[in-house]
Amino acid sequence: MSMLFENVNEANVARLRSRLVGASIMAVGGTAWIVVALIYWQNTPAWALPTAIVVGVALLGVCIARFLATRRIRSVRSPTAAAADKRSHRRFLVVFAAEIVGIIVSANVLAYLGYPLWIPVAVALIVGAHFLPLARVFAAPIYYGTGTVSVLGVLGCLLIHDVAVRLLGVGLTMAVVLWITSSLVLWRTRQG
Repeated sequence: MSMLFENVNEANVARLRSRLVGASIMAVGGTAWIVVALIYWQNTPAWALPTAIVVGVALLGVCIARFLATRRIRSVRSPTAAAADKRSHRRFLVVFAAEIVGIIVSANVLAYLGYPLWIPVAVALIVGAHFLPLARVFAAPIYYGTGTVSVLGVLGCLLIHDVAVRLLGVGLTMAVVLWITSSLVLWRTRQG
């Protein structure tokens, strides 16, 4: 791995690390979605849950290895880059706070109205939608695709009449989209 990041411009180390943290979060999030979907699906094959966990842990392991490899890169921080990072961080916190508030409000409203099985659908839509502003915050156009495919995939799952299969579809949609995005980010960061 000593040659892993040989072409990385030192000014972009912070952005590289940020993308790897994002890929890690998506690896964990995708694993959580698939585990929940499989646990609540009555016909889960015995091999499915362990396989999902192995895939998620492997993806996270690659993310962590890449992140640790970036510690070998000397980082020269300019005042301009530091200010931009600070602005991006503040914008991320606003988007993240809006996501959390949206999840809490929708979960409480749906529970109060007696529709608890719609909570995962609402959460998936909110999680998917939060990638759209993050694409601009982090200058990561891939997140436009992540958000769009997540939202459209979950909306497509609404056409499934069987509640258990619908929830399985939502969980699998989110897992696959997040894992693919994480994998693409890792692919793009393989040589900086």
